[in-house]
Amino acid sequence: MKQLFFTTVFCVLVANVFAQKSNFNRKDIEKTLVKVNDNLLASKFEVTNKQYADFLLFLKQNNIKEQLNVAQIDTANWNENNDKEHPYVKYYHSHPAYSNYPLVNVSYEAAVLYCDWLTQQYNSSKRKKYKKATFRLPTEQEWIIAAKAGDHASVYPWPGDELKTKKGEYRCNFKRDPNNKLGNASINSDRPDVTANVTAYWPNTFGLYNMSGNVAEMISTKGKTKGGSWTDNQEALKIESTGEFKEGDAKRTSIGFRYFMYIVEY
Repeated sequence: MKQLFFTTVFCVLVANVFAQKSNFNRKDIEKTLVKVNDNLLASKFEVTNKQYADFLLFLKQNNIKEQLNVAQIDTANWNENNDKEHPYVKYYHSHPAYSNYPLVNVSYEAAVLYCDWLTQQYNSSKRKKYKKATFRLPTEQEWIIAAKAGDHASVYPWPGDELKTKKGEYRCNFKRDPNNKLGNASINSDRPDVTANVTAYWPNTFGLYNMSGNVAEMISTKGKTKGGSWTDNQEALKIESTGEFKEGDAKRTSIGFRYFMYIVEY
């Protein structure tokens, strides 16, 4: 996926998304959800920087210091393997151009807090579609069911076991083999140096984007991820593959999450 070039980033002064008013919108959340089974829905997209910024702003506005401390983004992780400060440290989580990119560099506990916040905000909203619901990280089995989208034989969240379309375009955002010269460069097949917009590539049959690649997604089991990321190879992209992170080490540039919603009462 072709990425933004940093020339404009350094030359233009922009507003910080954290300075915007918190604007949780029940309708916007409902629009992101697709059905997995009768009582379970999943977000079409990985949680974005903008969505999470609204959560942080809510905590700041309400002076919820303990949760705010847990929820902090560790932007310094972009400096890994760099001799000098990487531009993403300053811009990835705050520049409006990255507002629709997947959130990374947060802890498992922060992901749980965000889901809890969604639950509270949704259930206290008026004229919501469901009387009561719970937002949370999915179990591994729930994530697999969502990724397979009804095809129990699926290796990846798309038909077949090829990583490219018939046009030679890569189907997801992952670490390419530098010796692989097959395929034609395109907006969906260029090797990225970072995550892609959460709407990039193609959704699976359920309408879920980036179930393989982009960012590895935390699940309810702490220390486990599914789907692989932009830093992972082909094997990690398989639906049955499971990634791991050590205790307290989910704050990586390759790990994010997706919320699922369980309908408690219609």
